[in-house]
Amino acid sequence: MRLTLQPTPQQASALSDTRTHASRLMNSLLVQARRNPDTPTDDLLSAHPDAPALPQATRRAAAQAAHDARHNTRGGLKGESYWLDARSLRINPTTGHVTLWTLQGRQTIPTRLGNYQRHLLNTGRVQGGRVTQARNGDWYVNIQLDTPTHTSPTKPKRDPLTERIDQLEREGKYDDIVRLLRRRTLDSKQTGQYALSLLETGETDAAEIRLLRAASDTNADARIHLGLSLLAAMRSSPEARLAHARRGLDALPDEVTRWWLVCSYSRALVELGSAPDAQRLMADVLDEIPVSELRSRARALYFAQNVSASMDDFESQDRYAREALRLFDLLGGHSESLSLRLDLGYRLFFEGRPDEAFAMVHEVLRRAEELNDHRRDTAHLILGELYLLNEHFDAACRHLTACLDIQKLQGSDRFNLLARALRAEGMWRLEQIDTADFEREMEALRPAQEFDTVTQTFYLGLLAFERHRFAEAEAAFERVARGVALFDGFRLRSNAFLTYCRWSKGQPLLEASSDLLDVLAHIGGELALAIDADRLASLYAAFAAQDLGGGAARRLALRARPVLGIQLLGDFAVRVNTTEVHVRLRKARELLALLVVRGPATRDQLMTALWDGEARAELGSYFKQALHGLRESLRPLLPQGHDPVPWNGVQYRLSDRFDIHSDVLQLKRWGQLNSAQQRQLVEVAAGVFLPEGTTEWVSEERDLSEAQWLALVMSVGQALQAAEPAAAAQVYLQATRMNPLFESAWLATAAAYDQAGLTHLAQQTRESAKRYLYS
Repeated sequence: MRLTLQPTPQQASALSDTRTHASRLMNSLLVQARRNPDTPTDDLLSAHPDAPALPQATRRAAAQAAHDARHNTRGGLKGESYWLDARSLRINPTTGHVTLWTLQGRQTIPTRLGNYQRHLLNTGRVQGGRVTQARNGDWYVNIQLDTPTHTSPTKPKRDPLTERIDQLEREGKYDDIVRLLRRRTLDSKQTGQYALSLLETGETDAAEIRLLRAASDTNADARIHLGLSLLAAMRSSPEARLAHARRGLDALPDEVTRWWLVCSYSRALVELGSAPDAQRLMADVLDEIPVSELRSRARALYFAQNVSASMDDFESQDRYAREALRLFDLLGGHSESLSLRLDLGYRLFFEGRPDEAFAMVHEVLRRAEELNDHRRDTAHLILGELYLLNEHFDAACRHLTACLDIQKLQGSDRFNLLARALRAEGMWRLEQIDTADFEREMEALRPAQEFDTVTQTFYLGLLAFERHRFAEAEAAFERVARGVALFDGFRLRSNAFLTYCRWSKGQPLLEASSDLLDVLAHIGGELALAIDADRLASLYAAFAAQDLGGGAARRLALRARPVLGIQLLGDFAVRVNTTEVHVRLRKARELLALLVVRGPATRDQLMTALWDGEARAELGSYFKQALHGLRESLRPLLPQGHDPVPWNGVQYRLSDRFDIHSDVLQLKRWGQLNSAQQRQLVEVAAGVFLPEGTTEWVSEERDLSEAQWLALVMSVGQALQAAEPAAAAQVYLQATRMNPLFESAWLATAAAYDQAGLTHLAQQTRESAKRYLYS
């Protein structure tokens, strides 16, 4: 039976290339066969370089043609056609499409089918066919059919269960499939249907066992490979996902399975950094799926919007997503629409609609928990990031912990690194871990895919930025901006930090911020930048001053609350965010310390403290100079028009726009800190309060801070002594250096050394104590 093909120009080119390759193989074999008349052509075939590119049946047909022509013809073979067996040639009588193998991959080509031809194809079995090009350029396939010798008056009976399962599979009713196939003896196709249904209903472990057992079958159904591809996606293995999807496509799947395999294949390409290739594949498969196949089309639209999002093509993403959601709602599906609603909710946040975003993602989480759906971990992960960006760190940590717990139960680790990294940031911002612990957490991460590498690189860049190693931070943020991030928040924040690093080197703000402004205009995401506004306050203030970035930059500048860090113990130092501030006048420095330690005060109270109650006429002028000097030092770090030391008509105070951090204030509340924070404070607060100050209030605060620090040291030493007596002794010794007449510290040091078995050090300590205390 001959069928006329209707290929596109690209498909005709693929057919022509394959025919030319097969013809070259036949004629080359014929030459070799004539030179070696006693050697079978099959033996010559195995050594021919053109043979491995063709299917085995095509190679055997070429060898047979060379064998027949060796003694019976003169010259060469025309090679106008080539043979494909049933594995390389498939015909769908319903749609009239022929799927056949070419050197450029499988091609699905429409053909002209008459009713009688459809009847023959429905009643017979295709054994293979010969693909031929006519002289006029048309392409045909001559089908070899195995037709029954007699026709039966009745239709052959099909297994009613098989028909029922096929229908349920197309309708996406996976619960019913699990119920009907459980505890039955299944063939390869039914095993694939059952395993996919288990995956879709959240029984991941049972599905994995079925799939791994079935994978050993050399003729495994394409659904087996599809299930393994989807399972690899849960195991952070895009390479395996791609390989299994490719095997499934090579296993002659039916149309519905093939479309799903292409979707999984495309998603793996995105995760491997080949999003443009994935976009082309999804466009082709959407053109191929008929509108009548609602569920397959809805699934393909979902994957297509995901691919578009990875390429920042948000117009296409929105179009695909809304069409997919409409179809899922028509179908009454719940499970498959959950992922789509998660993506839409996530985009709402970056469009500046956080209330709608949180409501939608929480609703997805509720429905996923009702269905015991495997997307629960994804919902918790998205909520964790959104709450983190919204600076609700407690809620973020709860959701991220829930995500990790669910993944552990499901045996999945796809989001493990991402959830751990985000949770560590939340704990760091809550001061539950210090910067050193945060850094250790990040360095301990083991990336398994591109998304993981981008995540780790972002946080290492953030830590470098915290330590003012801007060159190292800039290099890290550039890698993140160029990489493929699972969450848009990382790219947005990286571009913001990258802008600051470039600007801090002296690059003009407009030039330094071009990438950030493009991302904000294209992606949105002003809310995602608010979490770092304090660190980048001076940058956003400059944006506002130069009228860059539109409303988003102005709102960020207003939102930013600079961190005013003041070191009053030991060497005096002031830093606003990452900028060191020089306060020139000594009395201006003392005025700043006074406002930090004792809070708002009247002009008379400040002058009395600064000059010990003196009443000289010139002190008013001196006070104005000190106040002016302090204001001038701090004013550039606040948005224009804001006074760093405002007067409310009664009192002076530091601006509420400053988030004030000081070692003295931390020392005053040392009893509220945990043990790790107290131990760290011992190291940073070991200094005299405002050493250059000579006034009475400074002496009072100096005595008070020394007493508080000594109490802190003794408390930390006592907490350490039971488990680490030698370390406790070193802590006690710090108190003796601060105050050599502090007898309790000498006694505690000697006792700790005795407890540690270091008797010679204990004796030296007692002798030193005698010299200081009794000499």
